[in-house]
Amino acid sequence: MKHLFTCLLLAFSGFLFAQAEISATVIDSSGLTLPGANAVLLRSSDSLLTAFGTTDDKGVFLMQNVPAGKYLLRVTFLGYERPDQDITVTSDDQYFGLGELKMYPAGFFLNGIEVTADRIPIRMKGDTMMYDADAFAVGDNAVVEDLIRRLPGMSVDAAGNITWRGKPISEVMINGKPFFAGNSTLLTQNLDAKAIKNVEVYDQKTDSEEISGIDDGNENMTVNLEMKEDFKAKVFGEVYAGIGTTDRYQTGGKIFRISDATQIGVLGTINNINKVGFSGDEISGFNGSSGRGGGFRWGGGGDGRLAFDSGNATGDNRSIASGINFGRSIGKNGQLTADYALFDREQAQDATTLQAFNRANDRRIVETLEGNNTANYSHRLGFEYRHKLDSTSRLRINGAGTLIGGDNLSNATTTINNEGVLIDDYTVRQLDRNERPGGNISLRYNRGDSGGRRGGFGGPPSGKPARTFEFNANASYTENQSDLDLTVADLNEGGQMFVGALANGTQTQDRRTNTLNYGVSGSVTEPLSKNLRLRVGAGYGLDSDEGDYRFQLEEQSAINLLNRDWATLEGEVSLIRTIGQGGNVSIGTNYERNQLTLSGDDARDESFSYLLPFVRFRKRLKKGFFSANFNSSANAPSITQLQTIAEPGVSGRVTIGNPNLEPATNYSFNTYLWYNDQFRAISANANVYATYTDNAFGNAITFTDGQQIYQAINVGHSWQGGLFTGTTIGMNFINGELRVEGSLNGSRGEGFVDTESRINTSIGYNVGANITTELNEDSYIKVGYTLNEFTNSFSGDEGITTSQLTHNFLTQFELEVSPKWRFESRFLYSLFPESDFAAEQSIPDLRLSLELRPFRKKRHFLRISASDLFNQNTIINRNVQPFVTTETTANGLGRYFLATFHYKI
Repeated sequence: MKHLFTCLLLAFSGFLFAQAEISATVIDSSGLTLPGANAVLLRSSDSLLTAFGTTDDKGVFLMQNVPAGKYLLRVTFLGYERPDQDITVTSDDQYFGLGELKMYPAGFFLNGIEVTADRIPIRMKGDTMMYDADAFAVGDNAVVEDLIRRLPGMSVDAAGNITWRGKPISEVMINGKPFFAGNSTLLTQNLDAKAIKNVEVYDQKTDSEEISGIDDGNENMTVNLEMKEDFKAKVFGEVYAGIGTTDRYQTGGKIFRISDATQIGVLGTINNINKVGFSGDEISGFNGSSGRGGGFRWGGGGDGRLAFDSGNATGDNRSIASGINFGRSIGKNGQLTADYALFDREQAQDATTLQAFNRANDRRIVETLEGNNTANYSHRLGFEYRHKLDSTSRLRINGAGTLIGGDNLSNATTTINNEGVLIDDYTVRQLDRNERPGGNISLRYNRGDSGGRRGGFGGPPSGKPARTFEFNANASYTENQSDLDLTVADLNEGGQMFVGALANGTQTQDRRTNTLNYGVSGSVTEPLSKNLRLRVGAGYGLDSDEGDYRFQLEEQSAINLLNRDWATLEGEVSLIRTIGQGGNVSIGTNYERNQLTLSGDDARDESFSYLLPFVRFRKRLKKGFFSANFNSSANAPSITQLQTIAEPGVSGRVTIGNPNLEPATNYSFNTYLWYNDQFRAISANANVYATYTDNAFGNAITFTDGQQIYQAINVGHSWQGGLFTGTTIGMNFINGELRVEGSLNGSRGEGFVDTESRINTSIGYNVGANITTELNEDSYIKVGYTLNEFTNSFSGDEGITTSQLTHNFLTQFELEVSPKWRFESRFLYSLFPESDFAAEQSIPDLRLSLELRPFRKKRHFLRISASDLFNQNTIINRNVQPFVTTETTANGLGRYFLATFHYKI
């Protein structure tokens, strides 16, 4: 079946009356549309005409305001005929997308050929969009992800992330139950598409929403896969093994069994082709991804995330990943889910990093040539228990234990130039070892008032909602043990400036931080009328850190012991007004009484009081959705910002804490607008956000010949903000769509450079577009382009603006020539124009693969792939941070070929 763009990109659920819309495209037996065809809706009981429509020049008809009832749909066109179709409209139905209705030449049925009426592909029932999976043709070997890509309004990116009408899907469930700790790709990339009966998309209600019956204004978009009965309790999955050139290999497997009562999944993989997760498409879900020509980040950076090349990690990696998930129904209303995951990775990488600190009198360029050998591991054991105690109460308990650690050995040569003049060059050997065991547990209990003056749960005949109660408790504990061995040679600076600065010789640092967090809170929501509620809440929380930092350089040693407690006593008062269906506005404030206590080498005991207002608005529109939120919060300085033994890096950046830091206050505003016109096949969304921070955490930067010293300080203010907009337009003449997106992000804040106040502004934007056209049910072509630009500037007469630009051109196609073989190709050309401190570079990256399926009626296949055919072996990432712009060039795997056999179970 062709795309349904001509009739919809989906209907929206904002109608206030129990009436539905019905739409379809009328075609002849050869697939040509039939403008001017008549469609009538006859009531089944008495054949009374209820609605009618005539197809437009694209063959599309629309019937609006169809009341609940049973009907016959009759379509007529001169010289053609088709069977009448039964349609039942309930009070909850809002939209029927019938797809393509085929007409046959008059007299066709006299030949003894029976043609059944078409099924209903799409149905909007209440707040749930339901897709009939069998109405969307997919190949014999298709998995759920392939099916989802064909559903109008839904899309899946290269990382397996699903969006519906521009909104991210937060959870994929199977038969109404969670699976594999919310890691949806494990399900969508392995479950046979033919096993699915229906795909449902809805806003999953929270426990509080279920009990009160009132939408809280927050969305948790969820996909539920309803399985066919004959596929339940069957074992499915695959095992695979592959070998290639330059000693490349991969092997692993995934086995699943899903029934109404129990869900089990077991998986594992080991490879050295830079697939860090369970599969290449799942990498960003586990580790984050920036990709070639990487994204703009205005946060502090240095977040430890790997840089990825379109799903592949930089360097040369050996990765092991394994996991197990178990879910089981407990009694009638309980559901237990437990999971374990292991990641183990060894990486060797060579990288060149350029950093620019550009001022009129100091055009400083720091170049670091670095070789890394990294070994990291992670274990996680978690569980979740959900229980519907009765019609008025819900209980949910979550817990997890983790053990994360590893070591990283870096050998680096750093050169510092100013206007082409060498200032300093030196070598650093750094070995980091760390281990972080920890765990957390949380409990949430919700209950509604089912008796008394309300006349039972759900409210009296007037529809007044019930009083609801909520109780939360949580606790977590983490030990962060980090050891640092640092050897520096040829640094021009003679003596050590302060404890932890770079100095010639060998220093060691032992860092221990034990972190304990716990909190309890409760709230009650009292209905004042049918549409107005009062919420009152209170809570207490403690964030406690114990820091033990030890330093040794030859005969010199130092110890910094510090305990930090941030205790919070808070109360909340708010009014919540319901506006129509799915809309509300909340206005209220939190009052916090905080106590910051330091003991050990530094002592403080201070109280801080905050009045933190908030406003939250949400409204469902007939063709869209709009939300706007204003929130405020108080942030305490972390122990790493307070403790005074500095932490050095191989490039000369040294960070030092400040025990005199005071808390900061954040004020944030964001809006989200989504618009969809299913009949014009246009969908658009936009997001705007801004954050203002008072008494913000900033930096005082001091430049010496060989080092950049960052000390945390409080500054007057900082700003962060951005906007995003995107649109998707269905294009029936190419059987595809056009997608256009753009974003702008930035930060602006005060800092001190060599004791002088400076305002630093970082701005990044990107725009892009791609066109996708489907050649057949299992083949498509995509062509796209993106432009990224990042700038960083200082204020004042000495201000210099540093700019970086990136162009990405993409051509990608998948072609299923026959059921026996399939061809895929992706060509990405990245152009990095010359910047203020980096030379021009261009990187063509071509990847090809061929799937051979020689087994009749079996889904086993052999995949032969080729990566980096031009053997560029180069991955570039650019980003902008306050006071510095950075470009990192790292190696990948270069050109290799791989043959992998997949055996489907």
